[in-house]
Amino acid sequence: MEYTKDFQQVMDFYRDTTPKQKQMFLNLISDTLMFFDGENSYNVDDECYTNFNGIYHQINITKE
Repeated sequence: MEYTKDFQQVMDFYRDTTPKQKQMFLNLISDTLMFFDGENSYNVDDECYTNFNGIYHQINITKE
């Protein structure tokens, strides 16, 4: 499968970074993330860093 140049860079980042590096990236962009549950919107809690919860990344959120 052939990707666009921009998407190829994203795929390279995904494949070539460690879980810890991905976590650092999530912390870096956390101020631009917003989550929805269908009715409410949530922002990333700026008092808590993204951390591991087992093998998953735990992103703590607060109601907007």
